[in-house]
Amino acid sequence: MGSQPYGPETAAVRRFLVRLAGLGATDRATVVARYETIAATRAYEAADARLGEVITRSGRDEARDALSGPLLQLVKRPTPDVSPASDAKAEAEAEIALEPIAEPALAALLALMVRDLLDDATVQLLTDAFADTIPPG
Repeated sequence: MGSQPYGPETAAVRRFLVRLAGLGATDRATVVARYETIAATRAYEAADARLGEVITRSGRDEARDALSGPLLQLVKRPTPDVSPASDAKAEAEAEIALEPIAEPALAALLALMVRDLLDDATVQLLTDAFADTIPPG
């Protein structure tokens, strides 16, 4: 993948990741609340479906997958100390616990990754939860 692991929009994706890392608790809570409202709409569901289609059709599956590592580092909840005698299932669940901002962040990052292939309204809808904290660009 070289110098552009996220495709032609790598610079925008990297800027978003850096700004996401700097969000405080209040901004994160604002994003999550806004996302919950937006994601409940039919327009958002349609935009999300379109996003998936565009990623698949464009062959940017590898770029999508490359986002998982950096995003996980930013949204993974700290793993509590687990004693050796604890339940393996509880340990596995603890390892994959994500902050509530994970879902809106993934949607925004993917929209930025393929924004050159999406219409502006779709990109805006998928990134709108961050409008007051991380404007796209």
